[in-house]
Amino acid sequence: MSEIIEDKATTNTVSASVNAAVSIESPLHYFLGKFSGMAQAKKGAVGLVVEEAGLRGHLNLRGNPQSELFTAGVEQVLGVTLPLSPGTFETNGDNSIYWLGPNEWLLIVPGGSEGRTETALRQAISGHIAIVDISGGQTLINLSGEAVATVLKKSSGYDFHPRHFGPGRCVQTTLAKATALVSKKADGSFDLVIRRSFADYLASWLLDAGREFGCRIETGQR
Repeated sequence: MSEIIEDKATTNTVSASVNAAVSIESPLHYFLGKFSGMAQAKKGAVGLVVEEAGLRGHLNLRGNPQSELFTAGVEQVLGVTLPLSPGTFETNGDNSIYWLGPNEWLLIVPGGSEGRTETALRQAISGHIAIVDISGGQTLINLSGEAVATVLKKSSGYDFHPRHFGPGRCVQTTLAKATALVSKKADGSFDLVIRRSFADYLASWLLDAGREFGCRIETGQR
């Protein structure tokens, strides 16, 4: 099998405070150009689809999970219940919260809303908290298709068998000698939150790991 790489929208334009247009490139923008000349597989032959949900807002949140004011404030702003069980995540629309540790979570929100979200959280929550905007250092990619389970076995030593890693679960683990926050969605696909600096490397790894099944990589914001 060969692979195809599709460019859905590798750039996004926003209006800066000085009213100038600023072009923002997704982390996989250059990967697309680097591999644009590769042969294309037929749509029906694709067993692995790697889709980047680039240009999303990523916020690292720390606080006291035993404080009702803290948990209620987060839910008020995001409309998502703060996950308190280890290795779980909650989603409501475009907002997601991932458990990272006993007092640490990752919030993923629509791109461009991270500043407003941070401000709203600081206004809604009192007490000792920490919120850090890490949007520029991370990206999110989604893996789907019949070959996902096999490709994950190739890429990580973690056991993603559905008997103990079902929808709503997440884990921070090693993936292809890099690190990733891996979560399983209700539709059976997997989301991977990875560091921006590893984007090209992991895309190349996944392209190679999915080669025998037919692999398509789609970049841009979804």
